[in-house]
Amino acid sequence: MRAKLLVIAAAVIAAAGCGGGGSGSAPLSKSAYEHEMQAEAKRLTAAFRNANVTSAKDIHDFANRLGSVKDDIAKGADDVDALQPPVDAGEDTQTIADVLHRLAAVIGDIQKAAAANDEAGFQRDVKQLAAELRAAQPAVHDLKQKGYDVGEFGS
Repeated sequence: MRAKLLVIAAAVIAAAGCGGGGSGSAPLSKSAYEHEMQAEAKRLTAAFRNANVTSAKDIHDFANRLGSVKDDIAKGADDVDALQPPVDAGEDTQTIADVLHRLAAVIGDIQKAAAANDEAGFQRDVKQLAAELRAAQPAVHDLKQKGYDVGEFGS
């Protein structure tokens, strides 16, 4: 059962091509916005790769590896949240930022479940992680439909 959970959890993370608008100055140009989103997506993708969650040996190792990217995801959420996207990208950008904030929280829940040897909680939280990753996809798709290249958020 543990091995199956780890495989499912690792597959969820491997598929984590995911990616707000703050307040303040004028909206970014389309190219500046794309550059910022691409850079953030690239940074987050590199963090996931470096964590190498697919090689986790057990739920504790998985939680530790995943936990190593929690701060990166939280920073990514804050960075995306702080962007001043073009008007037609604002809602989708906020959705991506919100999802990233929730991902960081769910990773914390996964770590707590693993530390408590709570396999049911671990399984529940991994399912929630998968749901959060899916929640960003409509916003990413919408940005693509509008002609935005958001880099690896669209992967």
